[in-house]
Amino acid sequence: MIKKTIILLLALFILINAANALDSSDWSTVSVGYEEFKIPPKYENPYSSDFDMYEYDEDIDEFTIRYVNPRIMNLYGHFLESNQAKKVKVAGRDAVHFTKYDRHDERNNSKLWFSAGEEFYYIAWRGAKITPTIKEIVKSSSKSKYTHDEFYDILNEEYRNYQIVNAIESQRYDYPTGDKSHHTFVSFGSNGVNFGVMN
Repeated sequence: MIKKTIILLLALFILINAANALDSSDWSTVSVGYEEFKIPPKYENPYSSDFDMYEYDEDIDEFTIRYVNPRIMNLYGHFLESNQAKKVKVAGRDAVHFTKYDRHDERNNSKLWFSAGEEFYYIAWRGAKITPTIKEIVKSSSKSKYTHDEFYDILNEEYRNYQIVNAIESQRYDYPTGDKSHHTFVSFGSNGVNFGVMN
């Protein structure tokens, strides 16, 4: 009796998964960066498409696939500081899922960062959940060549670089750029705390 129940439950599980499986056989294929991605009919006929990006709509949050390696530091740092981020697994690979509520559109936006081969990409779409469509698009690209630790080490290093560059840039704007400029300063030394204005 127990054996029959287990077999019945297993068969039911297989049927449910088969019913939920996404058929992408009629999807078109697009090239972004060094990868080919399957695109569902819903997102065909893009507003713009080139080597770095596939934009379905003028509003990039509607649906976009972007090759990010040329700007990985700036993009990842910005996303990390302005969105909620969660480490996830999608189509068997490591990824970071960013979400943010857009007050103007009154909608949630998502961006999923992942690697394909040795390159990094993100997919942007409307909504807060990773849908079967997004999973299928990720699955259609090459498998990542990075281990779990390598993937996150690269992103963490890029974020550290982003913080260093931003710290240097913010200090640069504190200093004069011409003869008429000045800035305030605070210094800590053996004679206590000093502050003033430098011309």
